[in-house]
Amino acid sequence: MNITDDCVDCIIGQIKKATDSLNCEKNLAKEINDEVLKRSKSFSYENTPPWVVRDVYKFLGKKLNKTDPLEQIKQDSITAALKLIPYVQNKLSISNDKLFTAIKASVAGNVIDFASKEQFDLTHEIQNVFDTDFAINNYSLLKEKLNTINKLMILADNSGENVFDKVLLETLKEFYPHIKLYYATRGKPVINDITTKEAYQIGIDKVASIVNSGVDTPGYEKSRASDSFNELYENMPLIIAKGMGNFECLEASNDKRIFFLFKVKCNVVAKCVKQDVGSIILKNGENH
Repeated sequence: MNITDDCVDCIIGQIKKATDSLNCEKNLAKEINDEVLKRSKSFSYENTPPWVVRDVYKFLGKKLNKTDPLEQIKQDSITAALKLIPYVQNKLSISNDKLFTAIKASVAGNVIDFASKEQFDLTHEIQNVFDTDFAINNYSLLKEKLNTINKLMILADNSGENVFDKVLLETLKEFYPHIKLYYATRGKPVINDITTKEAYQIGIDKVASIVNSGVDTPGYEKSRASDSFNELYENMPLIIAKGMGNFECLEASNDKRIFFLFKVKCNVVAKCVKQDVGSIILKNGENH
């Protein structure tokens, strides 16, 4: 999925939001935002949004002399998510379909997205997601496939939602103990995305093998990943791809192994999946 004019506006807005959130000195903030605006004039419309975003966040980090400019925002998101785990665990304890409930919790966590123009309240989302229908629901197909595989990978997205991804991984391990689980993170800090640091931080290594994809993009751009990760990915029989960034990178692959799990947070993706902003999606990669 390539960028549109809306994506360009969104990327410019993200950097403005970042300099505001980080309380950048006025002249430095202006320099950063002016440069991003200048660069936006030559963004290639042949590239995905995550590909384009990579360069502007690299520039932001360089100007702020920080390898992970949004580190505190990531930590705040994780702290907020952890406070909601007792609520989620209670929902699991009374659920007739714990796997489906865990998937709902995981997709609710996907609202934690610094890069999105649309912002959603995490507590509200968690409290309401269990009574919300998927706009696209390929859960039955996912369950069928779970009975035929021995390996599964989750492509991670934003810090904070990793807390709920862990619940999903724990549930998968409970019901499918024969399946080896992998949790794939970004290779370097970009926006508020999960790296191996945030995955280990909450103990995902207790339920899955944490793997570094090598990408410096907020989505799985195969050409930016390490050779070893690409080999692992290609040999994976089933993949749950979290978030819009992974969807933007992979939706054109028409890959029946992939199940996209995300909340629609922009008009561009809404148009692509033919659903409303705010919808939740569990979509097989081959279903177009």
